[in-house]
Amino acid sequence: MIKSKVRNNGKMKAEVRRTGLIVILLILLCIPVSTSAQVVLRMIGPEDIGGAWAEVIRNFHERHADIKISYISGPWSTDERQNMYIRSFLGGDPFELVYMDVIWTANFAQRGWLLPLDSWFPQEEQEKFLPGDIEASHYKSHIYRVPVRSDVGMLYYRKDIISRPPKTWEEFEHLCRTYSNPPERYGIVFQGMQYEGLVCNYLEYLWGAGGTVLDENEKVCLETPENIEALRFMKKVIEEGWAPRSVLTFQEQHSLEFFERGKALFMRNWPYAWLRLSHSPLKGKVGIVPFIHKAGQKPAGTLGGWGLGIAQGIKHPEAAWKFIEFATSANAQKILHFRRGAVPTRKSLFDDADIQKESPHTSELYKVLLKARPRPVHPDYAKVSAILQKHVSAVLVGIERPQDAVSAMDRSVSSYIQGKKVNWVRRLAVDVDLHKTVENTLLFTILSVPFELFLGLCFALILNAPLRGRTLNRLSVLIPWALPTAVMAMAWQWMFNNPFGVINDVLVRIGFIQEPLNWLSSPEGAMLAAVFADVWKTTPFVTIILLAGLQSIPKELTESLSLDGADLPKKLLHLILPMLIPFIRIALIFRVIHAAGIFDLIWVLTKGGPADSTRTLSLYIYDLAFRYDELGYGFFLTSFFLLTLILVSVVIVKTMTLRYEKVPK
Repeated sequence: MIKSKVRNNGKMKAEVRRTGLIVILLILLCIPVSTSAQVVLRMIGPEDIGGAWAEVIRNFHERHADIKISYISGPWSTDERQNMYIRSFLGGDPFELVYMDVIWTANFAQRGWLLPLDSWFPQEEQEKFLPGDIEASHYKSHIYRVPVRSDVGMLYYRKDIISRPPKTWEEFEHLCRTYSNPPERYGIVFQGMQYEGLVCNYLEYLWGAGGTVLDENEKVCLETPENIEALRFMKKVIEEGWAPRSVLTFQEQHSLEFFERGKALFMRNWPYAWLRLSHSPLKGKVGIVPFIHKAGQKPAGTLGGWGLGIAQGIKHPEAAWKFIEFATSANAQKILHFRRGAVPTRKSLFDDADIQKESPHTSELYKVLLKARPRPVHPDYAKVSAILQKHVSAVLVGIERPQDAVSAMDRSVSSYIQGKKVNWVRRLAVDVDLHKTVENTLLFTILSVPFELFLGLCFALILNAPLRGRTLNRLSVLIPWALPTAVMAMAWQWMFNNPFGVINDVLVRIGFIQEPLNWLSSPEGAMLAAVFADVWKTTPFVTIILLAGLQSIPKELTESLSLDGADLPKKLLHLILPMLIPFIRIALIFRVIHAAGIFDLIWVLTKGGPADSTRTLSLYIYDLAFRYDELGYGFFLTSFFLLTLILVSVVIVKTMTLRYEKVPK
């Protein structure tokens, strides 16, 4: 009986389970299944301050629920974001939406990384955008990019002082002679440091003289009278005192700071500066016009800006185009303008009532944008730019004549474009840039390391002496070494700056110099500033190593020499230095390796300028690998450099190993 009940209960449970499974299956069958998965498209941009891109993407999602846009906030550095895209292309998993700087287009297109947009973006649609932005979006008769935001170099002027802004070089010269009064008020400030901003400035003078870098057939056209004229006038601006010599260390923020203080009649800068000036004491006193040009020629501003393209080979190019079409529409560009201050690329928006109300200067800005020209559209533009930077900087600081510079420019650009297939070993002999960077690296190492060893020994002897507060002194000496190099280098950059720097101010006050020195705008001054900053930063490292060596010397030996009547020089010569040799050797090896491979200090302080006078081997290899995409040659030089450092270390060990250290066989 009991067994029968148990058997029946088991059957009932089995039936319940079976019924439950059937019900679950029926429920699952009734749930509608989506026939298509959501498409995910990724793009990289700077931090979305103001939430402009978030609003554009949110509005797009409301209309296209089947497409998800993933906006990845990348670093502020344009070069670093470019490297992120390059790594994704090389890794075989590219970001589907390519948000690119105007100067990336040719490089990416030439490598086959971008999808041509001709079928989606016909000529009649292209005509709705600014002409310069469209020109920069083409490469070899195809268009690869739709402009999202624009940018252009232009001339700001003090309209409360000057009633009629200059158009030509001659008019500019007359106004500078009439209204400037250095050092209270100069004629103009611009971006004169050796970096991409200097090329943007230089091109505006070159185009304004009727010259160009490359012709329509990509032939180099730098050795021309127009180029010589442009460089001569740029040099004249500094030699005549119309611009402060410290402009050779200026980037955009330095120029804006100088102009905002009322210390210049004119400023060459980008549209972003207008917003800050409109909230400064110069509000209502500033106007904007196209950049000056030679009489008989036309003005041209260097084009900047960003656009969207589609990565080659992705699964859903149609979905990507839908977003590009939406993100470059008038409504989306208005959002980017109001939330982020982006300059529109659609012509119609410069007559938009809302934009006119918010930004009344856009009507003048539009005139400048119509005359904007892209930088040379070439796959190797990064290297072309580096060559131009070096020689323009050399002319401005006075170590090259304009006629010599244009010959060197033409020769260097032509040989680079045509000679990239030369084997690496042969290239070692003909690479002029490599020879210069090796020379700079050796000079920096020879100047900095001996000073650090000498000062480190002096401080170690002081800290080892039985003085009051010895513990506190030992801690304080570590402060420079503990500070991040980049932060320290930025601080030194401002301290060496002329006219804002505290170093010049102190030296003038104590009467050591009569007038401020342009430390960072001359080759000798920039190298000395870099050496000084490095000595200040790394001497504590040597001090700690040598202090440890001093404390390892037996007190009995010191006391014995004292009893024999030995003074400090004899103790130093016959006991301390011989006993410190192992520690000096370690410090020397570490410091030689670090100084020879210096990167972060130079990068922040001078970026290798002026005129490549502080550009070290590490900066050169970095540029090869990450700016010019020559990973093979960069790796070859790195390996060669590493072997050289190993050899130098072996030589140091062999020559500085004393007899008492050698282990008998």
